[in-house]
Amino acid sequence: MPLRARGVRAVAVDESNQAQADFWATAGTLWTALRDRFDSQANEHGLAAIEALKPTAGERVIDIGCGAGTTTVQLAGRVGPDGEVIGFDISPTMVDGARAHAVASDVSNASFAVGDAMVERFAPDHDAVFSRFGVMFFSDAGRAFTNIGSALRPGGRLGFVCWQSPAQNGWASRPLEVVGRYVDMPFGSDPTAPGPFSLSDPQRVESLLVDAGFDQVTIDARTSLVDIGSDMDDTVNFLFDLMPPAGALRHNEPDKAAEVRVALADELSDWDGPEGVRAPSAVWIVTARKPG
Repeated sequence: MPLRARGVRAVAVDESNQAQADFWATAGTLWTALRDRFDSQANEHGLAAIEALKPTAGERVIDIGCGAGTTTVQLAGRVGPDGEVIGFDISPTMVDGARAHAVASDVSNASFAVGDAMVERFAPDHDAVFSRFGVMFFSDAGRAFTNIGSALRPGGRLGFVCWQSPAQNGWASRPLEVVGRYVDMPFGSDPTAPGPFSLSDPQRVESLLVDAGFDQVTIDARTSLVDIGSDMDDTVNFLFDLMPPAGALRHNEPDKAAEVRVALADELSDWDGPEGVRAPSAVWIVTARKPG
């Protein structure tokens, strides 16, 4: 049955995305607990993408990779009581957190579902699809965007924000490089493999969307500083939480963990200022339209 009603809980996951489903089912606990912190880092970029999408009163919108629900709530405010937003995520843990966040925010025009947007049977009657950093993790990006397009009515809109290359996002690349000196990091050499930077090539993004049946593709660059921590100790603690191989050192090899802490603090010291530790970030704001 196509996803279309309030409260629908979809569970279909493509086998090739099962590793992502397993990861986010566990990681969702941390991301939900740290919702406010992650939001403070991603909110400006996400709001810029919402502005580019231009949701209006009465529209029906799907929020792909809704995470802990902040963007779903933001979109629900844009479409108003006559509209509806469905927050959709592969992580049951985060969807539970998102549902609780919507209730706490007194939002009644949002519902949530768990599933894999690469294979979910969406009803083809939505006005827009949105994502804040939620579309970079599919095993087959082309198939995923084609399926996401199936949720849109003719003339419907797609809008999302994704990271530019690691070189433009020191908040990620510099800590990863430091930790990688001490432990093996679970990342391959394929830049298009599922992960935060899989859509960093704008030419690839445009090609994927055109091949998926979209037109009027726009890809705009945006940069800003992101807050990593209130001070260096807070920053390093957060990075250890964020990178499981580093976090494991605290319990298994505390002496090595202490070395990593010193190395991270030294590497990131130029970002430490009176407003905390702030690092450069760069994203693509992407919009497209389904012909019709």
